[in-house]
Amino acid sequence: MLKYILVACLFLQIIFQSLLFGQSIDKHKVKIDNKSFTYYVMQPKVEVSGILLLLKGYGEKPKSIFDKTSLPQLMAEKGFLTIVPELNNSLFADQITIEELNRICKIISQKYEVSNLVIGGFSSGGAVGIGYAKYLLSNDTTTILTGVFAIDPPLDLTRLYKSSEDKINYECQGLIKDEGYSIKQELEISLGGSPETKPAQYLLYSSYSANDSNGGNAQYLKNIPIRLYTEPDLEFLRKTYCTDLQFKDMNAVDLQSLHKFLLEIGNDKAEYITTEGKGFHSWNILDAPDCAEWINKIVNQ
Repeated sequence: MLKYILVACLFLQIIFQSLLFGQSIDKHKVKIDNKSFTYYVMQPKVEVSGILLLLKGYGEKPKSIFDKTSLPQLMAEKGFLTIVPELNNSLFADQITIEELNRICKIISQKYEVSNLVIGGFSSGGAVGIGYAKYLLSNDTTTILTGVFAIDPPLDLTRLYKSSEDKINYECQGLIKDEGYSIKQELEISLGGSPETKPAQYLLYSSYSANDSNGGNAQYLKNIPIRLYTEPDLEFLRKTYCTDLQFKDMNAVDLQSLHKFLLEIGNDKAEYITTEGKGFHSWNILDAPDCAEWINKIVNQ
């Protein structure tokens, strides 16, 4: 009975949000140079003044993001067009992903004259978002990028690889060990080996590299407003999955270290935000109204 009540409440919440904000979600599919690009759009009823690019987590359905956070609806009230691309699953912003994002942004920029782009993402989508922000900041001095935020992403691929090895070796069974094998295999395939055999590849594609004195790609984030969200609930992880897990196995270690690095190089617009009881690794970590206020603040500076 409880299950049906929860489903009914969720259904009513979705209906309420739809009536409250009155925004429709449209699916667009275009083909350029024999490549297909699919993305979802929530368009404001007022004149478009900015673009909110939201990136899904690994294995996540892009359209589901509109149900998981109210940020698109809140930003629609401020004239922001929200785009959620249907990207391939990736732990970082590879060349294929960057090309696809470039194509989609070009299509939108040709239709609307905007001066503000804010990028945000969850989990691997957050890593892709920061990686794409780095690409824009390092390749285009006239970029309209205004800010970037990431929700509990893995940023340091070397740390992620070593953590995956630890998870394989822990006295853990099931999800944690399987995750270790899966991440280790994907990184070895996509980057051509381990951090020891392919250090340049790991440095090239990591959004942040703790072992590099310049922070790796993080050096390009010196002047951009950035928010890093996480819920570092190690007690929950140990109780739920495996007592062997350590803080270094959490994405929070990357975010905490990156925030410290950014402050050290002079980025006083970098924020490290932690939560409690929001759901550990989920979109719930993001306080949508507060994030909307932050976006409004940085676009009006």
